[in-house]
Amino acid sequence: MNAFWTAEEAAFRRTLREHFGAAGGRETPGALEIPGSLGLAGRAAVAEEAARRGPGPGRAATRQADGPGSDGPAAAAVLACSRLAGTAAHVLAAGLGPARERGAFASSLMGCRDIQESLAGLVTGAELMRLHACRLCRLLDRGDEARADAESVRVLAGLRAFAGEVRTVAVSLLGAAWAAANLDEDGTAPVDERTTP
Repeated sequence: MNAFWTAEEAAFRRTLREHFGAAGGRETPGALEIPGSLGLAGRAAVAEEAARRGPGPGRAATRQADGPGSDGPAAAAVLACSRLAGTAAHVLAAGLGPARERGAFASSLMGCRDIQESLAGLVTGAELMRLHACRLCRLLDRGDEARADAESVRVLAGLRAFAGEVRTVAVSLLGAAWAAANLDEDGTAPVDERTTP
């Protein structure tokens, strides 16, 4: 997926990773300066990296992502996909320890394979969310808002399905209490939210 970012986007993402890493994940997203040339793509990168530190920071970064080009269904889908990609990475990282404790990597028995496949699903699903976000950003960058809005409807349907997978893995490996406290409707739109342009 990294090959799809521009050189400036890739450099900013590296800077973000270092920034959040140096801050121990506690740095507030509002303290970050996003280059004006990155616009929505920069705000999406912040949302994703913040969500890698935890669903709460990811939601906070998404709420702070106001700026030019952040209105409309496509922009909302970009931010939601980015945040969910980061959340999936967080659940994967947090769930690896419990999976190892259960012996999920020591056997190819059916129960272990299910856990292995669900963790692999988090990796591939997160990459797909990142790809959707990049695609929608590119459409918006070239001024094709109608197409971006139309594609966002399909993207949001896939996002809801993947959010369900993330929740299922989190419940399985981290417990229902953790999922309820951290993943409350994370990555999904409210039922009454308009999802068509």
